[in-house]
Amino acid sequence: MRSKNSKPMTRAEAAHVEAVKLLPCSVCDSPGPSDAHHIKQGQHFTVVALCKDCHQGSFNGIHGQRRMWLVRKMDELDALAVTLGRLHGTMGVAA
Repeated sequence: MRSKNSKPMTRAEAAHVEAVKLLPCSVCDSPGPSDAHHIKQGQHFTVVALCKDCHQGSFNGIHGQRRMWLVRKMDELDALAVTLGRLHGTMGVAA
């Protein structure tokens, strides 16, 4: 979903976001499809593959209490590294 003030995604950005959505969750490893969480709004190449619970869950989610993130000792950059590793075939599971 895009805010009304953000510019439209390029074809390359849209393809990247769609590829990320096919990945398993970069925090808890739940199988895809996943949400594409933007680390910074409007920067479409820095999206993280997250299941609904790790994304929007009030207890586990990045937009909630972040409990799963704390258990896994991860932040958004750690999850981005997992996402990119999986996307480019250099990583099978989260560290």
